[in-house]
Amino acid sequence: MGLEVLEAQEDYHDLPALLEGKAKKNEDRPAVRTDTGVLSYRELYQGSLKVARGLQERGVGPGEKVALFLYNCPEFLQTWYGTNLLGGVMVPLNTALKGELLRYELLDSDAKILVSDFRLYPEVAKVRAETGLARVVGFDPAGRYEEIPPSVEAFRDLLGPPVQRSGLPRAQPSDPASILYTSGTTGPPKGVVIPHEKYLSTARAISTRSELTPESVLFTELPLFHCNAQEMSTHTALLNDLTVAFTEWFRASDYWEAARRLGATHVSLLISMVNVLFKQPPRPSDREHGVRVALTAGTQKGIWRPFEERFGLKIVELYGMTECGCTTLMNPPDRVRLGSIGLPLDFVEAQVVDEGDRPVGPGTRGELVVRPRRPYSMMLEYYKKPEQTVEAWRNLWFHTGDYVWRDEDGYYYFVERKKDVIRRRGENIAPYDVEQVLNQHPGVFETVVVGVPSPLGEEDVKAFVQLKPGARVEPRELFEFAAERLPFFMVPQSLEFISEVPKTANQKAQRYLLRSRPPGPGSVDRDSLGIQVVRPPR
Repeated sequence: MGLEVLEAQEDYHDLPALLEGKAKKNEDRPAVRTDTGVLSYRELYQGSLKVARGLQERGVGPGEKVALFLYNCPEFLQTWYGTNLLGGVMVPLNTALKGELLRYELLDSDAKILVSDFRLYPEVAKVRAETGLARVVGFDPAGRYEEIPPSVEAFRDLLGPPVQRSGLPRAQPSDPASILYTSGTTGPPKGVVIPHEKYLSTARAISTRSELTPESVLFTELPLFHCNAQEMSTHTALLNDLTVAFTEWFRASDYWEAARRLGATHVSLLISMVNVLFKQPPRPSDREHGVRVALTAGTQKGIWRPFEERFGLKIVELYGMTECGCTTLMNPPDRVRLGSIGLPLDFVEAQVVDEGDRPVGPGTRGELVVRPRRPYSMMLEYYKKPEQTVEAWRNLWFHTGDYVWRDEDGYYYFVERKKDVIRRRGENIAPYDVEQVLNQHPGVFETVVVGVPSPLGEEDVKAFVQLKPGARVEPRELFEFAAERLPFFMVPQSLEFISEVPKTANQKAQRYLLRSRPPGPGSVDRDSLGIQVVRPPR
């Protein structure tokens, strides 16, 4: 039986009000748990007021952008909420950024102050002169500030007496709370402007389908700069008077130990994390944790049930994206449908449409489009990109760029990213279908399939393959393995062995990097091996 949505939840439509109200209600109840300790609801709020004082003294006010370049830590949340308490806008940066991308996001966001982990500051130093940053505040989780550069202020110096809440502006549901940059897997990042109401609408809806209890602990190793950790874990926990737990980053080798250590009952996983965890060597301790529910995105049908059995939990599959909610569709936990991304949550309306934006019926593949049922429960805009905003919202629906289909009962099923579909010899090929076959080879750890220009026009299929440690696989073996299991037009024309799949910090493969790179020394075309893929008899 899931935890019922509290009536008091309906009173919260901005993050400062949520933080203040929950601190009064819960006081010493644990709000945040990490390996460094526990913050109560009162401590989370008071710490945010202290950071707000420091930021206010440094010129932050309504509408000002504060960039965060931090790994997961309680100070991330306090800086975020401290910014929002002043009417400012939090801009979380991907901790993997460097060079041009880091410069671009700092400049594009109009951030005037940056709070950076000391370990990441060397990358900031390289581009700082080319940005609009007026101040950089350095944070060291170990508390060592002796070697702070003269041009960097210490985070601890922000923490003076808490600012008085009564003198601060009151946020509106429509006010921007953050600007989140898209992962850039298909092109330059876009800043997604998120209003306060969206965080609470999404978290409120997630609460109804997560089988929460008053003792639930929501654990994540996804980065706090991403909407998943923000909405699915942090704000769902705070909205329901629960505890959010996290570590600095994802470590597959000790993931379940961390979940046990931090008392997790619910975890949030992406497809690559599910696959990596499932490929870890089985251990007697695989079930020695308190996790009951795994909220996942992209779990393969073939792994779904074995994963549940091995780790002793229930998978609740879902779908979402930064613009319209990290969870937009979700399976009801008592009516999970294997392979489905679920049903629309109550704040959203969804349709499947053809290339002309005309709705299609059950069983027909088309693009997923969504729109809000409640004001300000989706993004406001792409920051400073009005044309791209209008294009995404054409015909008054947000276009996700994902192909799905819907069954007779209204459940949706993900097919593939629309932009990633490979057009070959008049056939549309979903990379997912090819990847899943190659991943079944005992020597393969992970595969990414992309379309590359073909001398015959359209595209050819290329597979980038990362082998398991110590494995030795000949290209011919993989080509023949694929030919035995795939339609002729899906068999890769070429493959290339790579040491590691390039990914965002949110564990998504960066297909555009692989698609644009020239063939490496390990790239092999099957024609060079004399391998012929025969059409089936007609």
